[in-house]
Amino acid sequence: PGRGSGRARGAAWRVRVCDCEKKVVSVFPMSSHVLNRSHLLLSRSRSTVAAAAATASRHSAWQGTQAVPADPILGLVAAFKADAAPRKVNLAQGAFRTDEGLPLVLPSVVEAERRVSSALASGAIDKEYLPIEGDATFRTLSAKLIFGDESAALAEGRCATLQTLSGTGAVSVAAAALCRMAGARTIHVPDPSWGNHGHIFRSAGLEVQNYAYLDHRTGTTLDFDGMRAALSGLPRGSVVLLHACAHNPTGIDPSGEQWQELAELFAGRGLVALFDSAYQGYASGDLDADAASVRAFEAAGVLPVACQSYAKSLGLYGERIGAVNFVCASREEAEAVLSTVKQTIVRPAYSSPPLHGARLAAEVLGDAALFAQWRGELRGMANRVHRMRVLLADALRAEGAPSPDGGDWGHVVDQIGMFAYTGLSASHVDSLRERHHVYLTRDGRMSMAAMKPADIEYVARAVRSVLAE
Repeated sequence: PGRGSGRARGAAWRVRVCDCEKKVVSVFPMSSHVLNRSHLLLSRSRSTVAAAAATASRHSAWQGTQAVPADPILGLVAAFKADAAPRKVNLAQGAFRTDEGLPLVLPSVVEAERRVSSALASGAIDKEYLPIEGDATFRTLSAKLIFGDESAALAEGRCATLQTLSGTGAVSVAAAALCRMAGARTIHVPDPSWGNHGHIFRSAGLEVQNYAYLDHRTGTTLDFDGMRAALSGLPRGSVVLLHACAHNPTGIDPSGEQWQELAELFAGRGLVALFDSAYQGYASGDLDADAASVRAFEAAGVLPVACQSYAKSLGLYGERIGAVNFVCASREEAEAVLSTVKQTIVRPAYSSPPLHGARLAAEVLGDAALFAQWRGELRGMANRVHRMRVLLADALRAEGAPSPDGGDWGHVVDQIGMFAYTGLSASHVDSLRERHHVYLTRDGRMSMAAMKPADIEYVARAVRSVLAE
């Protein structure tokens, strides 16, 4: 520019370069702050190109990994949280809620927490590792809880018990032991069963086969004749998964007489019973009634494997506290099983189980006053869930919603545990979620433990609406 020009004062010169041939294309004046920004942009561009080139040259062990779909239940929970609708209801996840829809920490657990914290503060206890098999007091109390005072296996020292990472960990350890130590290749599970069962068993190396359980003619009742026929035809030594109480997802259990018949069938045919007990005391409100199936099998001479979880019954969801019990033929066999499971399955996987939750559980199970308080809390939780069942069935009838099984929604009341197996189809469930923002799993399972009284009428109207489509 000419001398004295306003554009010239404080100006700098920029040379625009063709990136490909590095030739000067034009020259024109530019203010210094714009020039500095140009240098910054050019520097960033060069850095981006260099980073892309470096990435392209790296070898990743994971480059062929493809994303897998979200867990069907946890994915629904995430979708619910992201849903911006002003009215929405989450009945997908199996977690207890109060009438106000809030998580509950049991008062017995709060007191146990206080005692453990006090002992820690005084130096009476520490934070050292537990043994591989877990807390000894907890293990003894847990085995007694499920097998009862009259257990011959406990009296004779024929039960090998290990603390595990809640119920999922218990089933995983049991599956690994059945495959590696007992030589099992196949496990027979009820149709349907908890969605994670198949993943656990296949990961352990077991082939999963189904046996009849739900009566698909109604979609809401037990097909006991089909179940008995299927189990009667299995080869001797076959491993069979049984839900000890509050079958998940259906909430449909065999009667006491039917459990006794099954126990005799297993004993006569030499079948191996693997019990998953996730809801003892929480299903009916009675700890002994909810363990009756396991005790009937042991009394009949069956040597069951029993898996326990304290996530629901003690509300210790995040503490991951459970146990697996192997009933054996002799004390020596139990000792051998315990040592082998410890050293070959648990030690390579996670070395030792969690300390804090085991202390809480042992405090509640082992203190007479806290144990009595806990039993009362279990009755309270079970009663609340049953009340939600009755209220929902009444509301559905009042709305004139047709029951999918042709009945009068009585199955919602008759089923037991956290869940109601509604009989709704996958398309009904999708419509509930998309049109009414009511979340269920796609098999029609509804969490009655998460239901609030304030949501009963809204849910009943929504169900009637999708059934009328």
